[in-house]
Amino acid sequence: GVVVGATFVGSDVAELLHSATVAVVGKVPLDLLWHCVPSYPTVSEVWLRLLEARRAG
Repeated sequence: GVVVGATFVGSDVAELLHSATVAVVGKVPLDLLWHCVPSYPTVSEVWLRLLEARRAG
């Protein structure tokens, strides 16, 4: 129920590193991570899409 690692490939992925680091090191449960709203509009919004995909699966 927590993120244990993350890999990003592509342009502008540096924006995602901080959120991934916090999630992994903090062992933030996915149910709680779901409520962490990223600033808008940014690439970091991909977190919401990833969490939505996890919930659906």
